[in-house]
Amino acid sequence: METSQPKKRFHRLHTARKKAYQNKAIRYIFSGGTATLVDVSVFFVIYNFVLHQQDFVYEHIRIASHVIALCVSFLMGLITNFLITKYFVFSESALRGRDQFARYLIVAAITFVGNYFMMKMLVEVFGVWPTAARLMAVATIALLSYRLHKAFTFKVKIPKS
Repeated sequence: METSQPKKRFHRLHTARKKAYQNKAIRYIFSGGTATLVDVSVFFVIYNFVLHQQDFVYEHIRIASHVIALCVSFLMGLITNFLITKYFVFSESALRGRDQFARYLIVAAITFVGNYFMMKMLVEVFGVWPTAARLMAVATIALLSYRLHKAFTFKVKIPKS
């Protein structure tokens, strides 16, 4: 009788995983979580080990190190998220890949602006540590991003009957 317990647990786990895989929101959370891990990891490395938390200064131009790190990390997260989202979350969209990517870039521009201003406020006004501010900004913008991608980037046309 003891040998059936592991089989039952495995079956329940397999069934739960299968149901989760069928849920688009859960797949999007996985996609976004993976992209966020890439984004925040790249941000942390660039901010701390490449730029050494030092702003970039050229003549009269000063760019904050957290802004430079944000630009690079956002791009890495964007590429990661587009590929996972296209093939794993919204794979039923009939739009051509380049159309999806163009729409994705529009949504990315909107979310980048939101991330930029949120990070600027958190870091420069409230004194939040930049990596923590990056995580807060990502978490806040995630719902907006999901809704825009679902309704616009990877839109599925429902046939009229």
